[in-house]
Amino acid sequence: MVPRDDFTPHGYLDNPFHSWKLNPSGVLRSRPPLGMGWHVPNLGSYVRNQFQYSAHLNIGLGIDDDLLLITAEDFQRHGCALNSPLHTKNRFAYNCTVPSHDLLLHAVYFLIEENVLGCLLSLMTTRESKLHVTCYIQHEHTHNPFTSRLWEHGLYGRVLPGGNLAMLGIASEGDVFLHGWLALDEGPAPEPGEAIYTISQAELAASLRGVPLTPPTVTQADPETGWQVRTLTLPCRLELPGHGEERRLLLLLARGVSLDESYRRWRQAQTDFQVALREREREDEAFWARAPQLSGDWPASWRRGFVYDQETLRMVIRPPCGLLKGPWDGMQIQAPRLVLAEAALDALALSYAAPELAEEVLLTHFTEAPHANLPCMREDGSYNMVADDGQICGTAPEWGYPLYCCDLLFRRSGNRAWLCRLYPAAAAYLRWWLEHRRDADGWLVYACSWESGQDVSSRFGPQQTGGTLIQHVRPVDLQASMAQGAAILARWAMILAQEEALQVPSHLPSSHQEWQAEADWWQRIADEFTVKTRLMWQYGWFRDYDARRQRWSSERDAMHLAPVFCGAAGWGQVEQLQEALRQPPSHSGGWAPLCWPPVALTVIGAADAAGLPEVAAELASQFISDGYRYLDQRSVTSETGLPGVTREYRQARWSGATLEYVPAGIEGYGWGALGLHFLLRYLLGLREEEAGHLTVRPMLPQSLRRPGSRYHAGPIQWGSFVLQATCTVQDADHYRFHLTASEHGQSPADWEWAGQWGEARRIQLTSS
Repeated sequence: MVPRDDFTPHGYLDNPFHSWKLNPSGVLRSRPPLGMGWHVPNLGSYVRNQFQYSAHLNIGLGIDDDLLLITAEDFQRHGCALNSPLHTKNRFAYNCTVPSHDLLLHAVYFLIEENVLGCLLSLMTTRESKLHVTCYIQHEHTHNPFTSRLWEHGLYGRVLPGGNLAMLGIASEGDVFLHGWLALDEGPAPEPGEAIYTISQAELAASLRGVPLTPPTVTQADPETGWQVRTLTLPCRLELPGHGEERRLLLLLARGVSLDESYRRWRQAQTDFQVALREREREDEAFWARAPQLSGDWPASWRRGFVYDQETLRMVIRPPCGLLKGPWDGMQIQAPRLVLAEAALDALALSYAAPELAEEVLLTHFTEAPHANLPCMREDGSYNMVADDGQICGTAPEWGYPLYCCDLLFRRSGNRAWLCRLYPAAAAYLRWWLEHRRDADGWLVYACSWESGQDVSSRFGPQQTGGTLIQHVRPVDLQASMAQGAAILARWAMILAQEEALQVPSHLPSSHQEWQAEADWWQRIADEFTVKTRLMWQYGWFRDYDARRQRWSSERDAMHLAPVFCGAAGWGQVEQLQEALRQPPSHSGGWAPLCWPPVALTVIGAADAAGLPEVAAELASQFISDGYRYLDQRSVTSETGLPGVTREYRQARWSGATLEYVPAGIEGYGWGALGLHFLLRYLLGLREEEAGHLTVRPMLPQSLRRPGSRYHAGPIQWGSFVLQATCTVQDADHYRFHLTASEHGQSPADWEWAGQWGEARRIQLTSS
């Protein structure tokens, strides 16, 4: 069921047509108080690329000629309750209650086609008497003339015949935008008012309150930025009959290269909007019929945060485009590109809801890459991570642990046909690192810090850019990740050796003996790099080595706990790291350990692997709790950015004596949703073993252990099974767990037991 909740009234809609090189169509972002619209080519500026324009629909209200609500401050000042009851990538809804007039406004924004944004607007009052409402339908526009290659000098606004449609165009050559309204009910015809042309929404509010203002001239621009800002408003007067009877309008904003094109799209959208909306509804329903939701006594921000994360992941997965024939992970929605680390982590988080899609995304990244190291690239095949000596780079096996992520998916599904398709490229990926990134003594190195994912990290010494060569540094986490990845490939090879019926590519082993030899070879690599990793234990710490200076690093970094996570550390070393696992060091010379999702995965996973599940749970809980608290905020600030969408990283800050992790960085970044995985794995304790088998080891944080509290998650896709998991707190030391598993419409199987926190129970889901 599509979640309905008291969501934050901020967020994004997906624009599936948007890509960075071939079709920078823009992103769709909410705008207070009741708006939604395009930012082209994306929000603000990405790296050094300035934006071209933003174009938003927005809604203001005049009620019975005694209340005017235009700006966000107006709505707040008059006690209007504002939220989003529906918050998906396809449909973004606002609810607004105006208590002084018993008025309820409901607006649902959705993309009708690439160049037409629609909004279904309904209004009603519970009063017995009629209520007169004027809707101020605004097109808010910001134009940046410095990014245009056209013959232009400003903007013009004009109302078209009928009074319900207006155009805003670039003078004298440029795009044309049409916005307006249509009645969708059989009530008295709405009355169009005289259009109002101002610079800003604030000026619109002032004008309606009687402040004399002069409309902007064609060439008028902000003296500081040079940007040209306009607000073109169409008033629409409605009579609400009372008794909860609804009045409905369709609002449209169309864009095109000319008036002819925009008008054609405007007309077509009046016919197509219902079909488009039904399609968006079907997509949402299909996803949420299988996607997990939280219920019971979870904090409300966690319940809603679980939805924000999954909707961000849905937006980040891009349709086939350019050279890419399958679905792919864009890393983030603003300027999508292919990066293995982000793709692996996003697929892992997505797999609890849409495992088949997650598998296909991983196959696209592994099998459609032009080189074995899976270079970072755009949809047109251009590379965007090139070292300062021209080497084409992709992310290393330690950043996001892509083979580990793939292995978790396989352990759940047991999909050997998928594994057979994945294996050649996965093996080629690790072989590439062995062939191209080993120094003269056989140690693995990075070409540059971009390749490590740890951009310009202090671990690697002085660097001019992330492309500076650092091949003299032997990083311990890279050696450990090779040990982990090679061990995974060895196990996969043994599994594929048993599958004679699979269609194996000709360049792969074709007999059991050849597969056995393949597995043995990878196991030797795993053993070699386990030894190498342990040799880097110096002076009570896993350390990087500078081969140029022949010196062990004195720096302690959270990523130095990777040997524990990867299973490459000896138990004696793990024992000496207990305090560091409880209080992880910073990352890259200043970042707190939970700021970056791949680092958080390392430190949380290391604590768990070291036999400290309570530490892993507390760290995971902080990552989840802080992130969801800010994602669910109701206000927008320059410090925290837009709520309702997952961000790139967390910015650590102190609130009194408490360290908080505030979402920061690029909006709409997939791997920020890693809290989904942390909650299901480290709090509810669902651990994949092999297809049909899992281990459950609950470890809720202390803050959630209120006796009698019940925490539910489901449905959770688990191979051919669908799980429903409920953990009930008995007391500070004990839990009761109820697990339900259903397969292909068969009667569900149930398990229920009690245990101590951290106590594991192995479950066999099938008798086969």
